[in-house]
Amino acid sequence: MEEWRELDLTQLHLEPSVAGLLTRLLQHIEVLEGEIVALRAENQALRDENARLKGQKGRPDFKANQPPCAAEDPVQKPKPARPAAPGKKPRAERIEIDRSQTVELDRDALPADYQTRGYREVVVQNIRFERDNVRYRLERGTSASTGQFYEAPLPDAPAGSGYGAELHAFVLLAYFELRIPEEKIMRLLNAQGIVISAGSVATIISQKHLADFAQERAAILDAGLHTTRYQHLDDTGLRVAGVNHHLSVLTNPYFACYFIHRFKNAPTVARLLDLARLDAPEDAPDEASLTFEQRTLRDAIPILVTDGASQFRNQTLYQALCWIHEERHYAKLWLAFPKHRHLLEEQRQAIWTFYERLKTYAGAPTDTEKAGLWQDFDTLFDPTTGSILLDDRLRLTRAKKELLLLVLDFPEVPLENNRAERDLREVVVKRKISIGPRTPDGAQAWEVFFTLLTTCAKQGVNFFAYLLDRISGSYQMPALADLVRAHAPTGS
Repeated sequence: MEEWRELDLTQLHLEPSVAGLLTRLLQHIEVLEGEIVALRAENQALRDENARLKGQKGRPDFKANQPPCAAEDPVQKPKPARPAAPGKKPRAERIEIDRSQTVELDRDALPADYQTRGYREVVVQNIRFERDNVRYRLERGTSASTGQFYEAPLPDAPAGSGYGAELHAFVLLAYFELRIPEEKIMRLLNAQGIVISAGSVATIISQKHLADFAQERAAILDAGLHTTRYQHLDDTGLRVAGVNHHLSVLTNPYFACYFIHRFKNAPTVARLLDLARLDAPEDAPDEASLTFEQRTLRDAIPILVTDGASQFRNQTLYQALCWIHEERHYAKLWLAFPKHRHLLEEQRQAIWTFYERLKTYAGAPTDTEKAGLWQDFDTLFDPTTGSILLDDRLRLTRAKKELLLLVLDFPEVPLENNRAERDLREVVVKRKISIGPRTPDGAQAWEVFFTLLTTCAKQGVNFFAYLLDRISGSYQMPALADLVRAHAPTGS
């Protein structure tokens, strides 16, 4: 019987004391039902994990049948219109022509009175993937006057390697940007006639260029810290050699830097800028860390935008919380009574309306609107709805007022931490394919090359072209750190 959920005590004409007691009992039932729903979900998750550990499969996650166009969530976050890419040329103008070829008609198959009317141009895009093995004959000789031996330098090949710069850059591109596992990269190259082992592929990925690009990562981080007063920070789980670790990303619109560490706690976050390797002794900081003079996060970052996790608290002078994460608490709230669910839907809609007001204020801040938003926040999160679960949630949000409204003092600070989540997604997808690195060198390679990959994307730089420019030693392209630093405010 579900009639009790629709019970309206005002229609029963009860004594005030009885009505109060019954109200508390119904609220207690709602709390217990919410706990039961959570426990059932946790129990099913444990069953699935137990089955997985036994080599079996968990319960399939099939969604219930729903009518067409039925919305799962009656309250939807307002979606801003996607702006058109500035200055983007039409598709035909963006295609670069490498060669031209004229195709003539077969004159023998044409009638005698045929008259040409010119040509019609058709562009066909194609790509060639082929082997390019070169046997170099290096002149060598000696000098009696100097007593030295001379040999012509080997062009277009990294020192100490039997593979060209293009192959090195391709392996790094395939592993990090295209997410191809090492074994598949080896097979792809072998199919083209390249004699290369899985060990050689692994060496290119995690050792051959690590030291040089690690210096670029340190330079990118140093430049990025000077571009904005705020930084986004988020983390996710990652296994290194089968052992649980954590990967963090520090990011803003101009760069992203990744860090792998053993523990997810406040001391680890505070020393994030040390850039220490996983195998570095704690009492002997890595050389890269000396660049930052053992600074803590507080020394380098004034404002930190996070999802509110405990390890991020009090790490910087100011901290801004993500409104998207805060609203998710309300989206996950389970209430038994239709009346309370209706109040929850109204509350969530009011939150998104307030969120839009904050976005408008950030674009054109005024003292009047600032005072109004500060005051209206208390009204919005007033814990007097009559639902114990909803009121508790409102109290928790109200306690975060200064962190959620930091934008009133710093309008440039984003209202959400989506940028960090998007930058983590690149590594999360790679993690699903490759599980994680297996050595400290591999862990640093993930830190270094994902930093380069994401920063290249933000700066509009071709990742393969940048790798090839550095590996070949041509250095014709500007350093990523210089491109990032160009966005820094004047005088920083």
